[in-house]
Amino acid sequence: MLQSKNFMAKLPLIAIFLGISSFYSCVKSGYNETIVYNNNFKSGSTEKLSGAILYKYEGELYIGRYNDGGFTVNLDNLPAHKAIQIISEPHFHDTWDGNNNFGGIDGPDIWEVSLDGKTIVYSTFSNTPCNPLYCLFQSYPADYFGVINNPPKTGAFAEMPSVCSGGDDFKTSVYKIVKTIQHSGSKATITFRDYLVQKNVPEPLCDESWSLGGLTIKVINTP
Repeated sequence: MLQSKNFMAKLPLIAIFLGISSFYSCVKSGYNETIVYNNNFKSGSTEKLSGAILYKYEGELYIGRYNDGGFTVNLDNLPAHKAIQIISEPHFHDTWDGNNNFGGIDGPDIWEVSLDGKTIVYSTFSNTPCNPLYCLFQSYPADYFGVINNPPKTGAFAEMPSVCSGGDDFKTSVYKIVKTIQHSGSKATITFRDYLVQKNVPEPLCDESWSLGGLTIKVINTP
């Protein structure tokens, strides 16, 4: 009878042990991730980038600014993996008009990310004020199909001063955009670019532009 009581007393400890063992078996199931590119550009390094422009904003270096342009990241000799994750920090400066399409003269203002030629982000962004009299919507976080209207700056986590013509009304919105995509090749080509339209201003780059404040790329292996 005493042995039975001792066994019953040990049951909670056995359950805890089994739970810990199960946890560690899950952790060691084969999932792993490797950072293959990590750059906040503050050192001025543009290694593995083509089309990169260095721009000083608020005392720090960024990749940018772009208007109707962009840059490409070229990676090779990637370790074995089943997915790739792209973590980018775009800054959208000044008068981005989102979904607005004024006769092909002004907008829509689209930002795109592609992986090996396949589009993975294709969204409009808006920095406009939003009130009952004036509000230009954006598609992000959805892709742009001309039918999704989200409020300006939806998904932005910070706001910074305007760069050129935005003033107090149209500032800089800062986002963190994370995309994880199936991928297994030993090489990857990732392109960031915009399709900005503003034919009604003398200096488009001063009207609206974008830059990148940081970029991390990981490859992920799963069981």
